[in-house]
Amino acid sequence: MDDLDFVLFGATGDLAMRKLFPSLYEAFRKNFLPINTRIIATSRSVFDTQNFIDELEKKAKIHITNCENERWQNFIQKIKYLSINTNESGDFKALEQEIADKNKNIVIYFSISPEFFIKVCENLASIGLNRSKTRIILEKPLGMDLKSCQNINNEVAKYYREEQIYRIDHYLGKQSVQNILILRAYNPIFASLWNKHFIDHIQVTAFETLGVENRGEFYDKTGALRDMVQNHILQILSLLAMKIPSNLNADSIRRAKCEILKKIKPPTHIDQQVIRAQYTQNKGHKSYIDESNIAPKSKTESFVAFKLEFDDEDWLGVPFYVRTGKRMADAYVQIVVVFQNDTPYTNKLIINLQPKNELCLKIAVKNNEGYTDHVEQALKFTQEEAHMKPYESLILDAIRADATSFNHKDELEMAWIWADKILEYFNRPETPLYHYKAGSFGPKEAFLLIQKDGREWFE
Repeated sequence: MDDLDFVLFGATGDLAMRKLFPSLYEAFRKNFLPINTRIIATSRSVFDTQNFIDELEKKAKIHITNCENERWQNFIQKIKYLSINTNESGDFKALEQEIADKNKNIVIYFSISPEFFIKVCENLASIGLNRSKTRIILEKPLGMDLKSCQNINNEVAKYYREEQIYRIDHYLGKQSVQNILILRAYNPIFASLWNKHFIDHIQVTAFETLGVENRGEFYDKTGALRDMVQNHILQILSLLAMKIPSNLNADSIRRAKCEILKKIKPPTHIDQQVIRAQYTQNKGHKSYIDESNIAPKSKTESFVAFKLEFDDEDWLGVPFYVRTGKRMADAYVQIVVVFQNDTPYTNKLIINLQPKNELCLKIAVKNNEGYTDHVEQALKFTQEEAHMKPYESLILDAIRADATSFNHKDELEMAWIWADKILEYFNRPETPLYHYKAGSFGPKEAFLLIQKDGREWFE
């Protein structure tokens, strides 16, 4: 594949400047882009191409580590800017003229609010940019609940077939997340133990030390459940719990994830299984409610913890405990698989997803005291940093038409079915909103959630 037109809607936005253009540059620098690649950047801003390049120099180049000036100059030669109002069908005529050959490989990235997805698809189809070799990448969030997600999926499907649609979740581009599948599929030592007969429970923690920052208006309408759980964390859970297919191709993997997401048990005692909380002022940090663009009496959660189970023969009786939050004491994403053991030295497999890509197996070994005395030790493996950042990896996958690490519409809808039940609970006036100090490990209620089952969070 020597020819490619890469069209980017929302080219002046924060995501494009921080992640997408640096990723495209890195792919170009490594000679991973097709030889005759053109990048057509679009937004509402009234610029010519040189004005836009000047913006890239100020806002995107600073996010590139060790940018090589000569390669950068060659890269920006591939960029053309078009000013397009996504709601104005007439503006798309310029794009139609720019891409004369509609049958070549075309990838169109929607780095715009989902409310514009349907209109853009309609306008693209009207100029023939929905033919078989055209693929579209849809940025999250894809809706705010099941109904809005289904609406977007159904409307987009009027113009593009499912195999043309790539719903991006940058977590699925992380090497450490992709490693979950490899760890399970190619290591019989774990594959044979990966079920209810040997696993006591699984923990997933995703903590950020950052607060809401300048995203208050967006975050207050979204909250931790929509921002982290419905997409990133449920994707991680599906990789942990799904049956490993015999063929690890995109269709088989996505089918396996859909099947396990269908089997999430609805919460039977939701008030005992779900905790929501907000951070309060501490250590020089503002409280959530005092952040910019937050409603004065907001009950939006900056932290959520919950217990989840699957109605699946392999996992009956095995709880999955999850917690995620902003303005925490530490920043990391970690999976802890706790194996069944009657001794105090319970075997654990710890999968660190960030900041390091690291595996750690806790085992019992003899100590230097008595003949049968033993202590817990760690077998640790740290993988070197991936050569590609998530967005670079996923953009290249879409260019190669590899959908393995993208969401199928059924996956998202299955996830929303569960998430909607939690959101409905959050909307009840009697649902408690707990609090935790900024810079802590969360509210005491999140610790009680797991302690009442005779277990503890792994720190």
